[in-house]
Formats: sequence, structure tokens, C-alpha cells
Amino acid sequence: MPILTRHGAMRSRHWRFWVGLFELVTGLLTGLVTVTSATTGIGQLRDMADSGVKPPAEWIAYVIAVTLAFGVVSVAGVAIGVWNLATLKGTARSPLIAAIAVSAASIVLTVVFIDGPLFDPVKIVWAALHALVSLWTVGILRLKRIPAALTAVEEAAPGGA
Repeated sequence: MPILTRHGAMRSRHWRFWVGLFELVTGLLTGLVTVTSATTGIGQLRDMADSGVKPPAEWIAYVIAVTLAFGVVSVAGVAIGVWNLATLKGTARSPLIAAIAVSAASIVLTVVFIDGPLFDPVKIVWAALHALVSLWTVGILRLKRIPAALTAVEEAAPGGA
């Protein structure tokens, strides 16, 4: 099984740390926004009920679906952030691929379901940050690997490598 070069391993640890931290923080922020939005939506439903207006079922289903979608992305972001931080010294590809998937899901949910114009600065910055992290993650996945047999030869050579 190929392993990373010494320089590649250092870069992988550094980048994995930042990917993990980013996913953890954005997962927490997404969770906070989701809870706040759900609270606002519940308040609107109560206001409608108090005024005698029956809320449309489609609107209720939409609010529940969006809240669940953002909640799942939030929990996944936190879990994947912790997973990447826990695998700093490893070379596992799975946490990195999962980080790309969560970033892509976050971009789609933000652009499609957050109110406001498409070119809202908050949407653009959020999507750009997730795109940047995805590019970093692809960079980690593309780090140069060498066959494990070569590293065994280098370690056995007199003088070390």
C-alpha cells in the first residue's frame, strides 16, 4: 500500500487540521442557524394559529424538510470535522471524501434554500469557503504517494533517510 512522502505527510496533517476545524466550526454554525430558523418558523406557526389562520400544509412540510436537511448537514459537518481531526496522522481517504460531500451539500442547501437573492454576499462567501475547503481536500487526496517497499529500503539504509 503506497504511503505519503515525509513532506506529503506534513502537508496532509496541516491541511487535515484546517479541513477538520473548518467542518467542525461550520457544522456548529449551521446547527445554530438551523435551531434559530426552526424557532422562528414555530413562532410563525403559533402566530398563525393564534390569529385563526390555518397554515398551508405545503409550507409546514417545506419548513420541516429544510430544517431536517440543514440539521443533518450540521451534524454531519461536526462529525466529519471531528473525524478529520482524529485522523491527522493517518492517511485515510474516507474522512476527506466525506468532507467534500458535506461541503457540496452545504453549498447546494445554502444557494437553493436560504432566502434572498442568488448573489447575496453571505451566500457567496459561504459557498466560496466550502468550495475552497473542497479544493484543499482534493489537494490532500492528490498528494504524492510512494510504494511502501521504498520507504522500508530507505529506513534500512545506513545513515537513514
